[in-house]
Amino acid sequence: MAGALRRRPRLLRLLRELARAIPPAGGALYLVGGYLRNIVEGREPGDVDLLVTGLSHRRIGELLRSLARVTPGIVKVVAAGRHFPVHRIAVEGEKEYIDVSSIRAGSRTVKVGTGAFRACDDRDAVADAARRDFTFDALLVRLSDRHLVGNARLLDPFGGIEDLRRKRIRCVGKATDRFREDPLRIVRAIRLKNERHGFTIDPSAISAIRRLAPGLLPSVSPDRLSVELVRSLSADPAGTIDDLRRFGLQKILMPEWGRSGNGIAERVANRYRFLRRSSGTVLPMPLLLGNLLADLPLETALAAARRMRLPGLRSLASMLRCLHVLAHTESLRFPKAETEEALLSADDRKSSVALYRAVRLCGKCRANDLNRFMKKCLSTPYFISGKWLDENGFSEGPIRREILLLVREETLAGKVSRTEEAARLAEAMRQGYNRSRKRAQGRGAT
Repeated sequence: MAGALRRRPRLLRLLRELARAIPPAGGALYLVGGYLRNIVEGREPGDVDLLVTGLSHRRIGELLRSLARVTPGIVKVVAAGRHFPVHRIAVEGEKEYIDVSSIRAGSRTVKVGTGAFRACDDRDAVADAARRDFTFDALLVRLSDRHLVGNARLLDPFGGIEDLRRKRIRCVGKATDRFREDPLRIVRAIRLKNERHGFTIDPSAISAIRRLAPGLLPSVSPDRLSVELVRSLSADPAGTIDDLRRFGLQKILMPEWGRSGNGIAERVANRYRFLRRSSGTVLPMPLLLGNLLADLPLETALAAARRMRLPGLRSLASMLRCLHVLAHTESLRFPKAETEEALLSADDRKSSVALYRAVRLCGKCRANDLNRFMKKCLSTPYFISGKWLDENGFSEGPIRREILLLVREETLAGKVSRTEEAARLAEAMRQGYNRSRKRAQGRGAT
């Protein structure tokens, strides 16, 4: 821990100031949770969570705000948190907020007067840790001005280090209690597993997930679910989908899959494996999420993305629209021209082609060589354009797009090779459209 803190001097200075200010006010300061877990695992430490015992939430806020007025580097202090109220400190040079919480409601404390509490050695901190989600997130280090980095003692009251050694994700206490306190922990367990190679979820937690998820998960906000799901998919997309299917969660998180959910989940996981093998790298976010929704009709997929609050909705929608065109060329009126249009309008053409290939090949269907097709398109000139239509008196309306697509279709097919031929084709289409409109108007008049 000492080395990790010394690499973040602004954080180290803040912790020293807090360690000086909190004990005289009657509290105790602890570094808790994922920061310590990552250090034990040998990972790069991430977000910093602090716990203060012996002081009320309001008193902690008063101390932090007074400290911010005299301590360089503290940008602001804000109150946050809906499930577990915390104070968040923004520090110069730190990407994330530093969360400072008081002991949770229901943890064993000793009350002294109004709004004040007395820290009882480490017992109050351990009582609070008993309400945390998983054993390796219940690690604590008590910080004091004398023992901030070098001699601080790691507390492991629930065997979290042993669980890390055994690559096991185990709830603190009863899994049913922890999941009922915050149902998001159900998805977090899957995310933590898929972020760690070879880890398993404790059988008691799996049993609780299967039993409680249908009743609990629908109450979790889509924004919170989205964060955990996307992080898990980013770490191990196929493993995440396999876990959702094995635990029956795909019915809750992806109701749009309907009764075919298990079969769709298997296809989605297989495509993730194909994409990871073929790309050899981390999948871009639109591709990662596009594959999740690729088996749904376009409008259903877009509605699901909005319901789930998935990030990058614009790029995701662009990829899904492109896939819809590429995968259904047999139903297109101008297949070559509309395929070119879809690829040129895609936000990420490379990822769109990769998703199309995965859908086709994993579905045991032939995939067109779209890269070769695009090379041909880029080397084939456009003979008319929207500007050309304006200059030649073509009126506004849907016929303009159809003219451009038809001319482009015939050009890519090799049937139009000069501007004069394109112009004659466009004029013939305009005249045919005008005749059809007059006939329709005549029938309406009679």
